[in-house]
Parts: sequence; C-alpha cells; structure tokens
Amino acid sequence: MIKIENVNSLKQHFPDVWGKIKDVQEDNTVKSEQTVSQEWTVSVMNNIGRGYIHSKYNPNKEAERFVETLEDIGERHVLFFGVGLGYHIDYLLQKHPKMTFSIYEPNVNVFYQFITRRNLDKWSPKKSLKNVMVETSNDDCRQYLSSFTSFLDQEVYIVILPSYERLFPEQTKLFIETFRNVVFRKTDYVVSGKIFAKRMATNGIFNIPKIVASPNLLEGHNGIFKNKPAILVAAGPSLNDEYDNLKKIKENGLAYIFSVGSSINALLANGITPDAAFSYDGSVMNSKVFQNIIDNEIDHIPLIFGSTIGFETLQKYPGKVANFIVSDDYIIDTFLKRKDGGTYTYINRFSSISTLTLQVLLNVGFSPVILVGQNFGYRADQYYAKGIDYINSDLVEEQKKTAVSTIDVYGNEIFSSRNHMAMKNEMESLIQQSGETNIINTTLGGAKIEGTDFIPMIEVINKYLRTPFVVKENWIDEIKDSISYDYDHLDKITRKMLDSYHELKVICKRFNELLEEMGRFTNTKNYKQLELCFNKFDKLFDRLQRNMLNIQIVQAMNHLEFQMIMKMFEEVRLSSDTVMKAKRVIDQFGTYLKGIAEDMEIVNHLLKDMSTRVGEVTQKEKAGVTIHVSQ
Repeated sequence: MIKIENVNSLKQHFPDVWGKIKDVQEDNTVKSEQTVSQEWTVSVMNNIGRGYIHSKYNPNKEAERFVETLEDIGERHVLFFGVGLGYHIDYLLQKHPKMTFSIYEPNVNVFYQFITRRNLDKWSPKKSLKNVMVETSNDDCRQYLSSFTSFLDQEVYIVILPSYERLFPEQTKLFIETFRNVVFRKTDYVVSGKIFAKRMATNGIFNIPKIVASPNLLEGHNGIFKNKPAILVAAGPSLNDEYDNLKKIKENGLAYIFSVGSSINALLANGITPDAAFSYDGSVMNSKVFQNIIDNEIDHIPLIFGSTIGFETLQKYPGKVANFIVSDDYIIDTFLKRKDGGTYTYINRFSSISTLTLQVLLNVGFSPVILVGQNFGYRADQYYAKGIDYINSDLVEEQKKTAVSTIDVYGNEIFSSRNHMAMKNEMESLIQQSGETNIINTTLGGAKIEGTDFIPMIEVINKYLRTPFVVKENWIDEIKDSISYDYDHLDKITRKMLDSYHELKVICKRFNELLEEMGRFTNTKNYKQLELCFNKFDKLFDRLQRNMLNIQIVQAMNHLEFQMIMKMFEEVRLSSDTVMKAKRVIDQFGTYLKGIAEDMEIVNHLLKDMSTRVGEVTQKEKAGVTIHVSQ
C-alpha cells in the first residue's frame, strides 16, 4: 500500500504524476523482496527472466560503490534515469547535500514499489527534488523531456542506474536519444544565454556606461571597410595549419584578421596579433578567454563587444573597445533611446560567435570574408586548436560516443557534435538570407558550409590577397559614432526604477506576512480564513504585476521560475483541496518571493552605480573630452 505521506506529497508538489499513477495496482511482474542485509530490492520479470534493480545482498553497499564511479557533479542539475528504491540518490545527496535533481522512472510499477517503501518528503520536493517523471505510455518520454528542458536554468548531468540498461534496454536507449535530440533542438535557447536571465540583466545594466562611452561599430564605420578582405579566425583544429599563412597576411597587411572566442589565445601563442577580437558571451566564464590579455595588460588589440557580453570582461579589458547592439536585449531597449528617435542597427542573436561576427563583418562591408579554423567538426582526435591553455583540445570518450556524421570540404564523411551541427546550420541560414556569395572557407578538413567556396588559404592569398597594406593602422580611432543617446530618457527611467524598488520592498513584505498567515490557517485547517487569504493574495499579486521594476527587470531575471509559478497557479485553481492549495502556494511562491527579494537588491545597487557612471560620461562629453573606454 502506498504510504499516505507520499500520497500527500505527490498531490501537493506533483499533482500531474499523482493523477497518472493513483489507479495503478501492484503487478506480479514487479515486486519488492527483502535482501540478505534485511533491506529491500525490486525484482522485475521481462522477456529474459527475472532480474534485480538492486543487489539481492547489500543494496546500500552497491549504491555506494556506484556513486563513487560518478564524476563530480559541480553546480549541475542531476537527472536520474531509473529510481528503483533510490539508494544511489541517497548516497549522492550525502556527498552533495545542496544538489538539485529530478527523477525519471520508466516503469510505473517500479515507482509504485518506491512510494510503497520510501518517503518522498526526505528528498525535499520542489526544493531539492525539482521534477518527478513517471512513464506510463510510449509518448511520455518526449513530452516529459520537452517540458523538462523548457525550464532548464543550469547544465544537466544524467545518472543512469546500471541495472536499467539491462532490464529496460529499449526504454533506456529511447530516453538517451530523446534527451539528446530535445536538448539540441533547444541549442539556441540554452547556449546563447537566454537561460542566464540574471546574467543578462546584470550584464546589461553594468554595460550601459561602457556602451554610451564607446563607438557603435555598425553606426560609425563610415564605409572604411567596404570591399576590404577580412579573415574570421575560429579555434577549430585546422587553425593549427594556418599560422604561417596568417603571419604572412599580418606582416604584409593583406587582410584584417579578427579572432572569435578562444582563437585569440591560439593566435597570440603563435606570435600573431589580430586586428580585433569579437565577443558577446554573457557568461562569467567569458572573462577567462581574455585573462591572458588582462593579466599582461595587452592594450593594442581592440575588443568589439556585443551589448550582452559578460561585464567582467568589459570591466577589465585593457584595450580600446567598440560595440554593437544584440537583438532582443531588453535592458538596452528599456534604458537607451536615440535622441533622433531612430532605431538601432541590431545584430541577430546566434549561438555561435562566429556566425554573429560574420553578420557584423558583412554588415560593415567587408568582402571577401575568409573563414579560418571553422571546422564545425572533429579532426582525428581533436576538436580545438592547440595553444589554448584552459582547453583540452583532444576529444574525450563521451564526445566520441555522441558524435554525428557530416560531409567535409572534400566530400568525405567526418564526425561532429550536435552542437556543432546546429551552429553550422545557423551560419548556413545567415549566408543564405544575406545573399552574399563572396565568403570563402579555407578550413582544411572542416565541415562543408553551404553558401561558401572552399579554397585552401595559400590559393586565397595568391588570388584574392594581392594588395599589401590594406589594413589601416589605428582604424579603431576612425569609428566615429553617429548615435546621440537621450540621457534625459535614461535618467527618467532609472529614477522610476529606483522609486519602484521601494514599492516592491513593501509588496514583498506584505506577501511574507500573508504567507505566514496562510501557514497558521493551514495548520488549523481554517478554510474560511484561507479563502479570504487567497483573495488578498490575488490583489497583492496584481499589484506585483504592475510594479515597473518587477515587470521590466526582476521578473525577467526569474522568468523560468515565474513560468513554473503560473503553471502552479493553474493547477491549484482546479483543486478543491483548500489546505493543499495553500501549502503549494506557501511553498512554491515563497521560494519565488525569496528570489525576487534577492534580485531587487542587486538591481537597485546596479542602477545606482550605473547612474553615477553614466553621469561621469555625460560630464566628459559636455567638457568636449574624447572618450576611449579602456578600463
């Protein structure tokens, strides 16, 4: 018989799961058995006989040994495929008590044994245990994983209980394939940083003073790059073949050389200084790419940055900078307006910095654009160029196992990753939409990129790069920004945001008081007072949704959590159990409220700091001082 605690827990935290399994009856093909060590295991009858999910002798010892084989999970969310009776989950929680995790059980009868033998509340539902997925039909796998990945806000580490590969081989295989496909279909969502909602807001506010103090490349290039050759250098393994050619190009000024991502370090390690580095990655790890430049105070390489770049990079970068605005940057759109009322020239948001940079180069008139080190695939046992000290350029076993095939520039089959293939498709789509025909791919052994011509670099030099010294020295100083920002608008919006911060504090305080009140009425099962509390809650929630700071910044910083809250509201409205409704609201909305309270303090501090730093910029402009942001 199912434990009553588990019934209540599922109803409160995972009502969809309870609705699917509540009528499940014990099945003789799956049953619990006591082990030699007086613990429980689960036996399963399938077409090859009866097998055991856990050891028949000592399940705890077996689980401990299994957990020791797992790599460090770090900050990742753990997805357990195969729950059994959860011994391995208990041990991993002992090692990582702050771990958040989800469980996927492919056999409903095994899950029935679990909720009969174990207490689900020990895993702190919704706090530590975020999702419960129990398969009851063939369609469940894709639906569950699509929903699961929609709310991802961190990297996922999958743990598959070894016995499931033996007892449920087809379901295990389907799960792995479906998970990979679903995740990589959402690559642009995951990789581009949309899931890093807090980072996007923090970066945006912090970067505004740097943006208004530096020229916009797209607006201020003044045609100086028209029909000039540009080399876009990525960090694929084929970059190793081109250092001599790139040195010749650099020494004779035959083309502008631009690095993207980590290729800056490979170039510098081989004595090549690019004419600029491009970056827009909003993650905290982005600053690691430029750590060598920062530590050695290399100040002669301009940085062309997207508005979404991680603020740590921009804050410390020692050289001159120019910017471009990335589409769907809601912070920039909220705070920065042009005095002339015009719109910005936006660069589309891409998962690959190479594709984004290609769009910038085409936009400002470079032709031809020559791709170097743009493999979009593995070469032998390498996936990165050498000379990048924080990256192991060699393939690991997991990459080999998950590889997919594509065609290289010679028409041969090579292996790649789904991530690379998504990026390649993205670049091909941009090329097709742009209508550009003068894009050359020199990447020896790299993937074929539709819309480009493959020509080895030595031939490109002889045919296309015959004019020396086309690169203008100090070209960055010729980027004259034509944008005049409306500082009155910026000041007005900032003041409104700061004012609404104080109102938001009051709203959060009253919510906390209301949740405490609901907790007391829940304990006494005072249904009448709880209904009055729900009415107060609705009015207070409407007030929250009218608050400017919350709607325009804080809610966006917690948009995944907000979606889950709205889903919870829909679920509880359908329930007639007033006490259970109140418990879910107290639990889930209370957690969401803590996130709001933390983020509004951060935003308040950032807004004040931004206002001060923008004021310094405007004072310099009024004084007629030429500004080049380099610190």
